[in-house]
Amino acid sequence: MILAPSVAPTPMRQPENTWALLVVAADVLDDTDPNREGEVALFAGCWLPDQPQAAVCEGDLVLVLTAPNDESPPDDEVDVEMLLAHGNRWMRVGEWEGMDPRWPWTVAMTAAAIMGLHVEATETASFMPGATAGRPLRGWGGNGGLVDLLATGLIHTGEEFIWDRPGRGARHTARINSDGTLVLVDGRAYVNPSGALTALGGKHQNGWKAWKRTSDGRTLGDLRADLRARRGQTTEPRREL
Repeated sequence: MILAPSVAPTPMRQPENTWALLVVAADVLDDTDPNREGEVALFAGCWLPDQPQAAVCEGDLVLVLTAPNDESPPDDEVDVEMLLAHGNRWMRVGEWEGMDPRWPWTVAMTAAAIMGLHVEATETASFMPGATAGRPLRGWGGNGGLVDLLATGLIHTGEEFIWDRPGRGARHTARINSDGTLVLVDGRAYVNPSGALTALGGKHQNGWKAWKRTSDGRTLGDLRADLRARRGQTTEPRREL
């Protein structure tokens, strides 16, 4: 099923007896064509009847569509949750509430970035055996994630990070969990810092650059750059997420 671009009606609810929509293609044009940068070239998926074990689906991305939590939710609004099979778990990496029928165009940006990181990791594994001494980076397709920062002691369980929302005068806090997730004050946990921003209303923003450690003001991106430098890798992944 092609979600975007498409002339067919956008699905706003899941069919009965389905668990989620498996994303099979997400292609967003980059800056190689400045006139079309950010345009969704293809976003497609297929319905899964049952929830498979995450352990056998590493890197798979799914979308869960639910009606908004209103007494009489309109048919043209939907809540979208994005889950990634990672580390033997289905991890929430994005959440959008009250989306209109254009939701595939919004969600495609995040989906393309996540899927791109996993593809790059597969391609580089054949000619970068471990990069340096030590185990391969586990998080975000080998680019380095919160789980790797924890393992190397660059961050610690319970450490607080803050995000000052631009133009709103609001400050949000989150803490590092022992499983390598960023936990918001309401208990929602995200393996992807950008997903945590999206859940708070910060659409299309890079969580690695936004979340700052309360104790010293360093961003998660700064800490990941340190990790990659120690391993002899470029300090910034080619594609951010």
